[in-house]
Amino acid sequence: MEQGSTVDAARIAANDASAREDTGPGNGGTTGSTSGGGARVGELDALRGLAALGVVVFHYTTFYQQEQGHLQPLGFGFPAGNYGVHLFFLISGFVIFMTLERTRTAMDFVVSRFSRLFPAYWAAMAITAAVVYTIGLPGQRIAGPDLFANLSMLQEILGFDHLDGSYWTLQVELFFYAQMLFWFVLGQLDRIRWIILFWLAMTVAYALTAKNHVHFSYTVRETMILRHIPFFAIGILFYKRHVRSGDARVDIALILLALAAIGVSFAPEYFVAGVVCCAVFALFVGGRLRWLRAAPFAFLGGISYSLYLLHQAIGFAAIHRLEAAGVPSLVAMALAIALALVLATALTLAVERPAMRMLRQGWRTRGRPAAG
Repeated sequence: MEQGSTVDAARIAANDASAREDTGPGNGGTTGSTSGGGARVGELDALRGLAALGVVVFHYTTFYQQEQGHLQPLGFGFPAGNYGVHLFFLISGFVIFMTLERTRTAMDFVVSRFSRLFPAYWAAMAITAAVVYTIGLPGQRIAGPDLFANLSMLQEILGFDHLDGSYWTLQVELFFYAQMLFWFVLGQLDRIRWIILFWLAMTVAYALTAKNHVHFSYTVRETMILRHIPFFAIGILFYKRHVRSGDARVDIALILLALAAIGVSFAPEYFVAGVVCCAVFALFVGGRLRWLRAAPFAFLGGISYSLYLLHQAIGFAAIHRLEAAGVPSLVAMALAIALALVLATALTLAVERPAMRMLRQGWRTRGRPAAG
């Protein structure tokens, strides 16, 4: 189902040095420190990388088997990987709130998010389209208007198909950013706990109407991301505990309330996913995941956004072609994973990071008088 800049150059430089500061499948790194929390956010980079890899393995095993069918049964699957996106959402809640606390203006945040998300996304779209319309499966090809709508990341709410099935989480992330920016502009982030209560009440209200077959606004459900907002809320609350801000008893009570809202509103597996994510974050906040700072995990976290963008449609096409050529299914899956990692590394180094640096540097230097 992931990740602040300011007008002040020194502050932006500090934020950029601390990382590609948000998360989620559509967000960057989190290696840096937060006030009161120490330099422990690098663990979230690693968690995002592991979550992205889990999603990849889920898609190449369980989901591919459901959608296409491996020519030779693998003998195993990884359905738990499907819930890696919920870990993304917690990380986004944590880091986007942290980012906004360091941000001076709304446009700083907009530029930061745009530079982080869209250049890599558009490049990944181009690569994916090239594969899908040449060697891809027929069912992967979408119409021209759908492809054009995908440029916005909002294709689902606009009524168009995704070029890559994984793109659905990007709309969720964008609407979360929009909500957080709304509260930031109104100067209400210091009342985030009351906002979280509002989110949870709306989630339960939506769920109850759905269970009783009562109409609930599709636009409200999607723009408020009511099927996902409790996970983002939990991430925010763990950030508050990470920086020791406010009453711990209140935050713990709200985390439990968010889990209760998930349990009441959605299928049992989402409650289990929420509990597991909370356990992981409790270990992180308690300083028990420092071993995730190791270089291999940092590398995986660094390419996680590009990996998420590139893996599904291209991987499915590769597995299909390899299996049709007689390659054993397990080997085909392993080769598809290797291909996804190589492409993600190339996209990160060639597009994602350079574009982000260029756009942010341009924003920082706007309006400065020319030298001489």
